[in-house]
Amino acid sequence: MGNSKAKILVTDPRSPARADVVAAAKVLREGGLIILPTETVYGVAALPGAEARLYEAKARDLGKPIPLLASGIEAVERWGGLLSPAARRLARRYWPGPLTLVLPCGSKTEGFRVPDHAVAAAVLKEVGGVLRVTSANLSGAPSARTVEAALAVLGGRVSLALDAGPAIVGVESTVVDAAGAVPRILRQGALSADAIMGRPRVLLVCTGNTCRSPMAEQLLRKWLGPESAWDVGSAGTSAAEGMPASAAAQRAVEDLKLSLAGHHSRRLTQGLVDGSDLIVVMTTAHKQAVLQRFPRAADRTVLLTSFNPKRREEDIQDPIGWPLDMYRKVRDDMDAAMPDLVLYLHELEKR
Repeated sequence: MGNSKAKILVTDPRSPARADVVAAAKVLREGGLIILPTETVYGVAALPGAEARLYEAKARDLGKPIPLLASGIEAVERWGGLLSPAARRLARRYWPGPLTLVLPCGSKTEGFRVPDHAVAAAVLKEVGGVLRVTSANLSGAPSARTVEAALAVLGGRVSLALDAGPAIVGVESTVVDAAGAVPRILRQGALSADAIMGRPRVLLVCTGNTCRSPMAEQLLRKWLGPESAWDVGSAGTSAAEGMPASAAAQRAVEDLKLSLAGHHSRRLTQGLVDGSDLIVVMTTAHKQAVLQRFPRAADRTVLLTSFNPKRREEDIQDPIGWPLDMYRKVRDDMDAAMPDLVLYLHELEKR
């Protein structure tokens, strides 16, 4: 097969050159195939309508559908994909990322993924938002983590390859059948079964995870009640691992017959962010810190007081070092936001 036919463009994985993106789009519009980097593995891509060339290049069984990469949920819906509330929850949590959702689409189903890779995203935007993409290998062979591996088997069958260095994840996406009422894993990949099948989660975030966010966690648990579908947790942007809640925070919640006796602080991580449907922060500085480290969480990160009609968009003050009365005031400010937060969580379940 060789790679003599394919033109190779080395491009920046974080900010691809405009000329590289335009060149790739030109090949696609002319009906050709390209090697495309994603965060999972390298793929071979064609515009919808040129699927026959993909099947031929990969020696793929015609009975196996080829999934679609999309630029976002809007592109999925324009294509006709229907997202149930459960599918939309997974999309909010893991798109862009290594999740393929099989969705109802007209009279059939289609597999959709929104890649978390700047090069793939730029090419998708350039060609209108949707591409047919499958792993850049022969059917049944290992997936390609590098452009060299992809070209070794497909180089004679593609016109152009975008080289953005090794794939970061290196494992194919997890495929979930979300066409029915209950999601079902079809292929285990980069995301675990626990991540996909777990209950919806809300995460309360402060700085050290020893005062505000632990109190907010217990308050929200109280308001949701024991039969709630939601898991509730907390973390800190700069937390030391394993610290107990402060004595004053414990005293403040004991007034309401709640307990922080078993609390142990933890630092906010990518895993906690990816596993949360909603991230509720105490201050605008916390929100900025979350978005700087985890920009994909922008649509899921909100300020707690956005749910408090009397203190809309204000910060929850850090009570550390202040008397117990300040902890009680902070507790009450957070508690006042809980009814509207609970209503919002119930709405999220339905979307």
